[in-house]
Amino acid sequence: MDPVADRNRTSVESEPTQHMLNRNFLQALTLKVPGATARHHTPSQGQASSPYIEARREWNERYGEYIQQARHWRNMAICSVVVLVVSLGGALYISAQRKIQPYVIQVDKLQLAEPYTQTHGTQVDPRIIKAYLARFVADWRTVTVDRQAQKGAIDRVFAMLPTGSVALVKMDDFFKARNPFTVAASHSIDITVTNLLPVSDQTWQVEWKEETRDLRGQLQSSVRMKVTVIVGITPPSEENLIVVNPLGVYITDLNWSRRL
Repeated sequence: MDPVADRNRTSVESEPTQHMLNRNFLQALTLKVPGATARHHTPSQGQASSPYIEARREWNERYGEYIQQARHWRNMAICSVVVLVVSLGGALYISAQRKIQPYVIQVDKLQLAEPYTQTHGTQVDPRIIKAYLARFVADWRTVTVDRQAQKGAIDRVFAMLPTGSVALVKMDDFFKARNPFTVAASHSIDITVTNLLPVSDQTWQVEWKEETRDLRGQLQSSVRMKVTVIVGITPPSEENLIVVNPLGVYITDLNWSRRL
């Protein structure tokens, strides 16, 4: 038997079998789901039919819609998270804003509370302004050996000086030139307010007597001083300011001198 003839015959017989396997593989790839009808695509002109191209097209048709839907849901989830974060931030900001309105409670001679009134803008009783100014002058000029009391007095002084005002600059310069903690090492200063007079709607003049004593309590000097202050009323909105300046009485400018 001729070996060459046998090889040729075997090759010819295997060609139909290989062609059948390729066709079955293509049909299996073009099935959408088990039991569904196969979908055949006619290749365009000039494009050869390939099982790999058909398989890629079938993949895109089957799973492309799922991928697009997943992308849409992912974008919606991201947008929802952004909206939630913005809403929570706004809620926290609003909750952090403390809007506190001070009230003035007046008592009669029997120490009974009279009907209260709410403060509005600049409508503050002149007697209250006098009390604030008297306390301001005493805290400003007093020098004591009690460091805790001295610190509290300084805190109350600066609580009545608005940020960026001329009075704040002048007070900073005053305390730098005369540090009360340093002065207290040699002597103390006592203040007695003697007079408070309104000059105009916003301007007041305060007069006081200033006595200097050494550490043994001996009087060293006694002088009379006066100061002209410009007052503004701004009700505070922060809790820490309400404790030291509940009615918002501020001094925007001041000029002091020694009385002759």
